[in-house]
Amino acid sequence: MLDFFAGSSTTAHSMMKMNSEDELKRKFILVQLPEILSENVKEQKDTFSFLRSINKPPILTELSKERIRRAAAKIEEEKPNYAGDLGFKVFKLDESNILPWEADFDNLEEILRQATESIKSDRSNEDVLYEILLKYGIELTVPIETEVINGKQVFVVGAGALIVCLDDGITSEVVEGIAKLKDKLDPETTQVVFKDAGFADSNVKTNAIQILKQAGVDDVKSI
Repeated sequence: MLDFFAGSSTTAHSMMKMNSEDELKRKFILVQLPEILSENVKEQKDTFSFLRSINKPPILTELSKERIRRAAAKIEEEKPNYAGDLGFKVFKLDESNILPWEADFDNLEEILRQATESIKSDRSNEDVLYEILLKYGIELTVPIETEVINGKQVFVVGAGALIVCLDDGITSEVVEGIAKLKDKLDPETTQVVFKDAGFADSNVKTNAIQILKQAGVDDVKSI
């Protein structure tokens, strides 16, 4: 079900309720502008007060998310044996996480200094991960698991179809661990993505391609 005007998430609530009753797997996508609510508008006053009472900003999308959380909690309370999916993800429109190349004669020196980092400083690994999914044409609902290899966070997407490590200080041991993980999961094909500035040094970056190639991974990229 696709609802372009989510409001208070009535659609999501009803889908989850029906799924809990007949154990089907209906899915929903909700779209809602982050409309700011006002306590001076009669129709919005109660909602404004409610969101303030739970320490949420008075924005309509916050009401949407809170209703889904509470609907899920109620189903868990009433049907503790229900094994259906009660989770949800929230995505916001934003600019790319990748730093643009905007050099000219006046700022070339500064831009070159900044070019060692390709990702904006205020973005999380999860932010970048979902941009990678979009650019690879992978559905945002695909299962994502997290592994820790030699202290580095590794995202495993689609049971190993895509493996992403965006941490700093990546060593050959981390790359070898990813190769072993790929062998363990044994997907039909695997793509691996690193952060370009994440390798411990240039030798590790060069060796990473060869290590993964020996493990049957031909598609290795850095961003």
